[in-house]
Amino acid sequence: MGEADPFVRFNCENCGYKSTVSESYAGKNIRCPNCYFIIFIPKAESTGTTQTSSRYSDYDSSLLNIQEQNILKHRQMFEYIASEQAGESEDEEPPKETDPAALRKAPWLIDIFLYPFNWPGLKHLAIFILVPPLFNILARFLPAVFVYLVLIAGFIVNTLIFLYIYWYLVECVRESADGWVRAPLGFGGLPTLGDMFGQVVNIIGCLAVFFAPFVMYMLVAQKAGIIFWLLLISAVSLYPMALLSVLMHDSSHGLNFHKFTKSISNTFFPYCGLVLFFVLTVLLISLIPLETMESPLWNCIRRFVIIYAALIDAHLLGRFYWRYQDKLNWDL
Repeated sequence: MGEADPFVRFNCENCGYKSTVSESYAGKNIRCPNCYFIIFIPKAESTGTTQTSSRYSDYDSSLLNIQEQNILKHRQMFEYIASEQAGESEDEEPPKETDPAALRKAPWLIDIFLYPFNWPGLKHLAIFILVPPLFNILARFLPAVFVYLVLIAGFIVNTLIFLYIYWYLVECVRESADGWVRAPLGFGGLPTLGDMFGQVVNIIGCLAVFFAPFVMYMLVAQKAGIIFWLLLISAVSLYPMALLSVLMHDSSHGLNFHKFTKSISNTFFPYCGLVLFFVLTVLLISLIPLETMESPLWNCIRRFVIIYAALIDAHLLGRFYWRYQDKLNWDL
């Protein structure tokens, strides 16, 4: 490639997406910004346009251990391409590589609440909030012969959305742990039923491990004594770190009590802030009266508050790992 053209143009072999990256990425494996397919950028020779090919056979252990700095560089490039793909030239100079915090549009304390407010995030919010009640509304206006078919279809769709929400929340945690500051694509690579169910088990199973003793004591004792408060405080204090460990390890092996309690001690004060934020979001959700569930509008508002709060919590959980991973000592 000549000195006048310091970029490599490529087409994704999986989805055909056309894009441009800096010549410095030649000879490296990156992910397609459209479908996340792993592609290889060959070293440029004499032409300005280069066709990529997948190199799964050439993988070695070093490719699975890409340094965080390179990942962030790639993703910043992809965000630029995605925002400019509507008719702009591929030859425009991409943005300079900066610290990921520079991608925030506002001070971090405000910007974290803007996490779902990109196109993928808003699209997911609309699906999660509007699709489930849609079938109930249709059932009210359709002839009786179609009602059962609509209800059955609604049950299937709602179940899939329920599973997908948990999978997407885990994606938010992991993408944020890699430095992202906005909601991930999600639909770039649809998960299998096994993947979605596995993440439901990870999240709800971890919740059950820590809160089941508290719930059982509350049902048996039916009073708030010292044991009640000790069990509740222990569950609230340990659950976020244990959940982060399980999701980042993608295994129940993340529930290593000695390991994640040591991580808590290494990051005690910032972790207390994370736990406090989790508690505040739960209190916010609890302020919405259950009686409002009878109104379709209030039902949508409640769903929005719950899912929006869950997305923000997932983002903060991932960012906590991104910022303090050296102190966590998990060696992922």
